[in-house]
Amino acid sequence: MKRFMIISIAAGLALPLPWVSFADEGQGKATQATASQPKPDPTVKPLLYVPPRKGAPAPGLRRGGGTRGTNRSLPMISLLAPDHVGFTLHEQPVLFWFTPTNHNLSYEFTLIADSAEAPLIETKLPSPTRGGVQQIRLSDYKVKLVQGERYQWSVALVMDPDEPSANVVAKGAIERVNRDKLEQPLSGDMTKVDGPKRYAEAGVWYDALMAISDLMQSNPGDLELRRQQASLLEQGGLTEVASSIQNMRTP
Repeated sequence: MKRFMIISIAAGLALPLPWVSFADEGQGKATQATASQPKPDPTVKPLLYVPPRKGAPAPGLRRGGGTRGTNRSLPMISLLAPDHVGFTLHEQPVLFWFTPTNHNLSYEFTLIADSAEAPLIETKLPSPTRGGVQQIRLSDYKVKLVQGERYQWSVALVMDPDEPSANVVAKGAIERVNRDKLEQPLSGDMTKVDGPKRYAEAGVWYDALMAISDLMQSNPGDLELRRQQASLLEQGGLTEVASSIQNMRTP
């Protein structure tokens, strides 16, 4: 099973254009901004994500998907999820997905438990106001994950509201676990700064990602935090997404 797939389907843009111009612009901006960027925070430690043995690849799971048409493409979408069942300790975690553009397109979010027949959430998402990492807060939908239950979550690019089978869907899996069930214990106090590293080493993918995101929101110009985020994504098999995010200019 491929660890990452890019969604590429027919629309009104030439296939090479979104990526060539996007990468070149990001790299140029990054070069110009290097001198003004703050120095890396020496307290920020490297990340080592240790996937849980329990988190074997889930059948039919893919973080990206799509179809290709006549030399045209719509924006890429990808879930910031590993190719196995990712863990969280939170009953209302934040989920992340990525698109490099802000085209006025329609997206849908679905969350369903493996043991359920009907989704807990099936709703339209706000169209992104800017390209980059997007957030889905489960607290906004009054939904709480049950410990020990596995869930599938997805973001779909809606091609035809009357034909759901035409949607392009990216899927991920998540399970809420108890601290006692972790292979690497998470005992003792945890500071905000060491949170990403501690969660990653304990195999708690979604919480490590949330902890990095919180730090980045407080320190948007911190290059070391961006490197941490990229490192985690690469270790989760999201190398191309990590590269795309790194190439985007800092807001």
